[in-house]
Amino acid sequence: MGGAGRRWPALLFFPMEVLRPEEMTLAVFGPGLLGGSLLLEARRLGFGRLRAWARREESVRELLSGGYADEASVSVAEVARGADLVVLCTPVEAMAGLAGEMVGVLSGSRVVVTDVGSVKGKVMEEVGPVLGAGGVSFVGSHPMAGSEKGGLGAARLGLYDGAACIVTPGGASEESVAVVRVFWERMGCEVTEMGAGEHDRTVARISHLPHVAAVVATLAALRGDPGAGRYAAGGLRDTTRVAGGDPAMWRGILLGNAEAVVPALRDLVAETTRLMEMVETGDGSGLESMLREAKALRRTRYPD
Repeated sequence: MGGAGRRWPALLFFPMEVLRPEEMTLAVFGPGLLGGSLLLEARRLGFGRLRAWARREESVRELLSGGYADEASVSVAEVARGADLVVLCTPVEAMAGLAGEMVGVLSGSRVVVTDVGSVKGKVMEEVGPVLGAGGVSFVGSHPMAGSEKGGLGAARLGLYDGAACIVTPGGASEESVAVVRVFWERMGCEVTEMGAGEHDRTVARISHLPHVAAVVATLAALRGDPGAGRYAAGGLRDTTRVAGGDPAMWRGILLGNAEAVVPALRDLVAETTRLMEMVETGDGSGLESMLREAKALRRTRYPD
């Protein structure tokens, strides 16, 4: 049922048994942008049964009426029971609590649990042991996909196409890690494995720091005169776009990855101070050199 080049293999290997994708039950916890987009993609790829958990009955009704899931509930146990693959798409700080609620109904099954959290150290330390105590396999993952827009209404097909996805195996079995790899590859991601610490240091620089920089730029540009924004062109819009993300979600991300974010912020302050001093002293040569270096570094990732 998927598009060209995106079909599941004929057989997907789980520990101790073989399951056909059309017989699999996927359970998604958290029907926001990432979770909703997963459900849409899984429907297109031909998963057998789609389930979703939401905190509010209103969201449950939306999931069912919109065809995102075959079953939806505010009951963690009801959604988790009998699932073959569980994906936690809630804010990072809520994952350990959900794991504690579902481990009883998952214990003894061959289910694999993964997540989409943008902080991996905290998740691996808090979620992994809770599930592991019940014999449930947990493999961390982080698809580098999203938008400043959130909620189920922002979910769309193709969100994961071409996105990098970092998988953090922890102590999971090779079979469980393979399940998660195949899952994200079929969602359209390019999968890489690394340890949780390396992941957190990496995303602190390439994801969390840019968000903070956008927040700071927004405050510096508009706090003193919000009305000045009506004269702005694309530069302000593009530079500050991600500052429109969910504040509560980003609070959890930044505090959850503080150990890696703080050194990155120190570097941001140092580079800003260096640039400011060049402008103050009229150091045109140094300023142009700094601007050229930044342009060249950006081109290593965005050549156009």
